[in-house]
Amino acid sequence: MIFQNEIATSSRHGGTPRNDSKVSSLLRLSLRAKRSNLLFWTLLSAISIVLIGLQTIALAQTLPSYTAGVMAKSYDEKRAKALEKFDEIIGKYIEERAGIKIRLKALTYPDLAKAIEKGSVDIIWGYGLVVSMELSQKFPIVPIVAPTLGEERRTLFKRFVISTKDSVQSIADLKGKRLTYLGDEPWSFELLLFKVWVAEKMGVKDIRQVFDLKGRQPDEGFFIPASKRGGIYSLIIKEADLAVAHEFEYITQEKLTPHAVRERIEILPFFNPPEGFMEAPVFVRRGLDKKDIEKLVKVVMEMPNDPEGKQILISSKISSFVKVTDQDYQPVKTLITKKEGLGIK
Repeated sequence: MIFQNEIATSSRHGGTPRNDSKVSSLLRLSLRAKRSNLLFWTLLSAISIVLIGLQTIALAQTLPSYTAGVMAKSYDEKRAKALEKFDEIIGKYIEERAGIKIRLKALTYPDLAKAIEKGSVDIIWGYGLVVSMELSQKFPIVPIVAPTLGEERRTLFKRFVISTKDSVQSIADLKGKRLTYLGDEPWSFELLLFKVWVAEKMGVKDIRQVFDLKGRQPDEGFFIPASKRGGIYSLIIKEADLAVAHEFEYITQEKLTPHAVRERIEILPFFNPPEGFMEAPVFVRRGLDKKDIEKLVKVVMEMPNDPEGKQILISSKISSFVKVTDQDYQPVKTLITKKEGLGIK
């Protein structure tokens, strides 16, 4: 009001020097007040940004931290980089949603066993069924989730022995055949299953006495043999006579090359295990915080319903995760025990 009255008075009297001086003084005061106000809010905003940053850093430092042992052995440099990238992506995804910091540590099987024994690894993933079961029998680790495969999100898959078309009519015809499989011989679950069958049906404890082994490494798939050029493909291009294969590999190959599968290969009916097997699980060390593990499980099981999570799963050829227990892997453990009892090499 005072400022407005002074301006009005100045206007009526023709703007005397005295009144003009007062108006100028009031204008300067007003500008200073505005500048001070702007400076105050600028400083306040800067302080807020710094405090939020410090709070974020403090929160990151106080997050529960766990070390995940991931498979170090890879089949080529390209696959190794892809696997490493996938582990980083899914680790970050879990950290952001579960509030758990995951530190990835690449380990070979011998180093992994030592790390579990020392308690320096909390989570284990990316290792096959044979390795997983051996570790679970030696160390205090428990399975929490396992991947499902395919559009139907199946949990159980059989294994097949597949031959080139019309080349095997009976068990006697198997001798001398070139046998292919995916992975390394000691850790291939498909080959283990076939070794047990050969020992029981053919009385042979060393499979190399009967077959010419032609192992292959998968060209894609992080946890599963979802390979475009896997064991079955070797039959199609006549690099092998027999393949022992994961059912999902057969499904994948059938979609890729339906005519070749129909015309060039066939599943042998006399090798037909009645049951399917779960995929290798994610393990955690006993004694970890139960609430943290529950958060971890919740996040991975909700991945198919989240656009980013779904994309991560698709990149790894996984459909989803399901909860599992030790009992789900009893058939695998029984098979390993049978192998040892038969003295199979």
